[in-house]
Amino acid sequence: ATATDAANNISEPTSVSYEDTGAPVAPVVNVTANEDGGLTVSGTAEPGSTVTVTYPDGTTATTTADADGNYSVTTDVPQTTGTVDVTATDVAGNTSEPTEVSYEDTGAPVAPVVNVTANEDGGLTVSGTAEPGSTVTVTYPDGTTSTTTADPDGNYSVTTTVPQTSGEVTATATDAANNISEPTSVSYEDTGAPVAPVVNVTANEDGGLTVSGTAEPGSTVTVTYPDGTTATTTADADGNYSVTTDVPQTTGTVDVTATDVAGNTSEPTEVSYTDSG
Repeated sequence: ATATDAANNISEPTSVSYEDTGAPVAPVVNVTANEDGGLTVSGTAEPGSTVTVTYPDGTTATTTADADGNYSVTTDVPQTTGTVDVTATDVAGNTSEPTEVSYEDTGAPVAPVVNVTANEDGGLTVSGTAEPGSTVTVTYPDGTTSTTTADPDGNYSVTTTVPQTSGEVTATATDAANNISEPTSVSYEDTGAPVAPVVNVTANEDGGLTVSGTAEPGSTVTVTYPDGTTATTTADADGNYSVTTDVPQTTGTVDVTATDVAGNTSEPTEVSYTDSG
């Protein structure tokens, strides 16, 4: 400060140091949920202050309040129920008290993207994308299910080795707040033939044969004996099968095929039989 008299003489200035030790007022905070599961946090704070937003998952975002004190930040990372904390720090490094706003995640995740791949064993691999961190539940055509957790990029994959027939593959995503997405359904057509059966031939005392082994579980196993007659049975849940004929058989070939419920038939397995009885 200086003083100027009527003759325009100006005094030496007097200077007093001022240190800004007062923290800004706590910000005003508005939280808006976005369709992708993320949040937009906006409001007002001291103009020019650095606004730091902490989301429910612990991640943070910073921005600078404009000349009118307005600020806004957005995360596209899906957030679960929790607290959004916001502070303002002025240019002198003073930080306000935090403003805490409770956020409740009531929005269901977006329905997963689903890709279905048939495997050589008759099973399926189901993969795609879903909300990161969500629990993905896949229901196969036979009604069995698999669950997995989508990784931080949203990728997931599950596999079943149980042979599947034609039908629907359905997947849902459940977030940490237990909100469940709409299901995504993909039609699957079983066009792959079963693997050729494993065949064991045993001669019986009456001259007949017992033919046993393994095939695709649930498939219809057809056995053709050396005399041209046939027998059919269904492979059990473990793939085991067995048929017996009491008709004496001569030297020849035993042929066995497996046909799945979609009507696909395997290559035959041929086993030579020598009548040594």
